[in-house]
Amino acid sequence: MYRVNTLALAIACALSVSVSAQTTSGQTTAGKGASDKRDALEEVNVTVSPLEKPADAVAAPVSVLKGDELRKAASATLGQTLNSQLGVANASFGGGVGLPVIRGQSANRVKVLNDNLDTADASNTSSDHAASVEPLLAESIEILRGPATLRYGSGAIGGVVNVLDGRIPTEVPEQMEGAVEMRHDTANGQDAGVFRLQGGAGNLAWYLDGVYRENGNTEIPGLAIREHGEHEEHAHDAHEEHEEEHHEDELNSDFNTDGFVGNTNARAKSGSAGLSWVTETGFIGLSVNRLENNYGIPLGTHNHTHEDEHGEEEHGEEDHALEEEHDHEEEHAHEEHTEEEGPAAVRIDMAQTRYDLKGEHRFNSEYWNKLTFRLGHNNYEHVELEAHGDHFHEGTRFTNDAWEGRVELTHDDGSEWRGAYGLQLSRKDFAAVGEEAFVRPSITDSIGAFTMKEREWGDWHMDLGARLENVNIDPEFGREQDFNLVSLSGALQYFLAEHQHLSASLTSAERAPVAEELYADGAHLAESRYLIGDDALDKENSVNLELGYHHHNQEASGWHAAKVEANVFYNRIGDYIYAANTGVEDEESEFDIFGYQNRDATFYGAEASVQFPLADTLSLTLFGDSVRASFDDRIAGESRSVPRLPPLRYGFAVSGDYANWNWQWRNTHATAQDRPGAFEEPTEAYTRMDLTAQYNFKLAGSDGTVFASARNLLDEEIRNATSLLRDFAPEPGRSVEAGVRFHF
Repeated sequence: MYRVNTLALAIACALSVSVSAQTTSGQTTAGKGASDKRDALEEVNVTVSPLEKPADAVAAPVSVLKGDELRKAASATLGQTLNSQLGVANASFGGGVGLPVIRGQSANRVKVLNDNLDTADASNTSSDHAASVEPLLAESIEILRGPATLRYGSGAIGGVVNVLDGRIPTEVPEQMEGAVEMRHDTANGQDAGVFRLQGGAGNLAWYLDGVYRENGNTEIPGLAIREHGEHEEHAHDAHEEHEEEHHEDELNSDFNTDGFVGNTNARAKSGSAGLSWVTETGFIGLSVNRLENNYGIPLGTHNHTHEDEHGEEEHGEEDHALEEEHDHEEEHAHEEHTEEEGPAAVRIDMAQTRYDLKGEHRFNSEYWNKLTFRLGHNNYEHVELEAHGDHFHEGTRFTNDAWEGRVELTHDDGSEWRGAYGLQLSRKDFAAVGEEAFVRPSITDSIGAFTMKEREWGDWHMDLGARLENVNIDPEFGREQDFNLVSLSGALQYFLAEHQHLSASLTSAERAPVAEELYADGAHLAESRYLIGDDALDKENSVNLELGYHHHNQEASGWHAAKVEANVFYNRIGDYIYAANTGVEDEESEFDIFGYQNRDATFYGAEASVQFPLADTLSLTLFGDSVRASFDDRIAGESRSVPRLPPLRYGFAVSGDYANWNWQWRNTHATAQDRPGAFEEPTEAYTRMDLTAQYNFKLAGSDGTVFASARNLLDEEIRNATSLLRDFAPEPGRSVEAGVRFHF
C-alpha cells in the first residue's frame, strides 16, 4: 500500500501544480488549431517520429537526453547512462555491461538503436553481452517508453533507446569544428578520452571520432558476494543460522572479495569516420565504425564448472590457488587483471565493424514531403574466454552478421491528414560455436511494412498506425519457424492550453520469439545458467493502455515555467515469454535450469516528474516511478511475481544554474524489492545521493568546461533487482568522476 500511495502523491502534486499553472497563466488557446500549439513547443524534433515532431508533442512518453545533461550522465554503459531517466532502470552485469530496462521490460522487448537502425549485436541474447554503442560519443539519446513496434518491429514491444552520434553528416559546417574530453572516475580508476572532428567544403562534409576507455576493478562498500544464507528465499530475516549450510556458499567464499568486485576491469576503444554529399534537396552519406571491448565477468558466478572439470581430488588445490588469488587481488585492487585472475576468471573479448549508409531527399511537391533511407551492415563477434591457471582458452564464440534497411516516405499537403509509409527488412546470421554454446546457429529474416497517420482539429490531435510483419527463423538444426505479426495503435491528445495536453493511447502489438528462446539447450558459463528453449512457443500479444499529462513552457517565467510529466499505463501481455527458474539443478554443470515458456502476464505502473523554479537560478524537481507485474495464473508453491523488476523509486533534485556554472543535488530512494519472483532473492532498499557541477570558461578562443560528479555519497550497498548478478556484484560505492572538455 505504501508504494501505491507514495507514487499517487507524486502524481497528485504534479497535477495540482499543472492546474495551478493553467489557471494563473491566463493564456488559453480556445479556437486555435493544434498545429499552432505544436509550433510554440520546443523546436527540437525527435527522430523516433518520422513526422518531425518535438518530444513535447509526441503522444507516447519520450525522453531526450542531450547537451550538458547527457555529458553529466554519460558512463561506460548505456544502462548506467540512462538509469536516472523516468521509467528506466539498469540491468548491470558487472562494470562492463549495463542494459536499459524500460518499465520492467528488457532484452528482446527493448530495441537499442544506432541512429534508427538496430545495433545488431548480441546484447539481447544474454545479460552478460554489452550493447555495442558508446554513450561517450552520443550527441543525444532518445528514450521511448512503451510499445514502438509500429516503426521498429516486434523487438520494440517494450520501448526504444535510440543513440544518435552524428557520424553521417546531414549538413556542411561553415568551418571545422571539434571537441575533446578527458575524464577520470575513482569508482574503478577509469580513464577515458574522447575526440570529435567535423568539417567540409562545398557539398562535401566529413566526420571523425574516437574514444579510449580503461578501468580497473570496481570499488564497493563491503563484500562483493552476498551469501544466500543471509536471506531467506521469500523473506529478509529468517535463516542467518544457515549461512554455511550450502556447498555453494562455501565455494562462493573462495571467490569473495572485500571492498571491490574482482575481475571487473575493462578496456574499450572505438573509432568512426563518415562522409556525406549534401545538396539543397538532401544528402547521402556513409560511415564506418570499429569497436573493441574487453571486459571481465565478476568472480563467483561460474564456480561449479571448475569443480566439475577438475574433479574432487583437484578441488583442494584449486581452492588453494583461489585463496592465493584473493590475497593478490586485495593487494592490487586497482591493477588490471587478465591472466593473473586465475582459474575463476571469465572475460568477454568483443569486436565489431559496422557500415552505415544514410540518405534523404526532400520533394518539391504539394503532397510528398521527403524520402529517407537507411542501410546498415554489422559484423559482430565476441569470445567468452575462460582462465585456467595463467592461461585463457576460448569457450564460446558468438557471431552476428546482420543487415538492416529501412525506407520511409512522408507526406504533408496542409490538409487534414499527414503521415508516413515505411518498409523495413533485416537479416541476422547468428551463431554460437564452442564447447559451451547454448543456442544453435540460425538465420532470422524479417520484413515489415507500416503506415502512420495523424490529423488535428481544434484542440484535438489524433495519431493512428498499423504494421504488418513476417519473421522467419531458420536454425541449423531443428524446425524452421515462421510468424506473421500485426500491430495497431491509436492515440488521442487534447490541448488544455498552449503548452499542456492530456493524452490517451491504445496499442496492440505482437512479438515473435527469438532464436535463443526457441532453440537454447545448454549451459551458459558467464550467466551460470542452464538454458532450455522451446520451439513450440507462441508469439506474444500485448495490449497497452496509457494515460498521460504534459506541461512544458520554456518561454514562461516563475511558476508558469513548471515542467510536468505524468503517465499511468496498463499492459496485458498474452503468452509472455520468459526464462523461468525451475529450481532444479543440472547435474553436469551444476547450474540452475531456466526454461523458456509462455505465460500470461500483466504489467502496470506510473511515472511522474514535476520541475518548478524556486528562484531565478534555483529549481526543484520531484520524481517517482513504479512498475508491478504478475502472472495471471497460479502455480502451486511458486510466486506469481515476474522476476527481476525494478522497485519503486522516488526522490528530489535541487538545481542551480548561473552565468558560467551550474550544479545539481539529486537524492533517490529505491524501496526493497520483496517480490523477486520464484526462486529469486529479494533486494534491500537504498538511498542514493549524487552531486554534479560544472564550470564553463574561455581559453584561447575555445569554449571549455570543467565538470565533476560525486556519486553514491552515502556509500550505500546497492544491488540492482534487475540484475542476474545482484548477489555477486553490487553497484559502485562512493566515487568522484571529474574531467575537462574543450569545444573549438
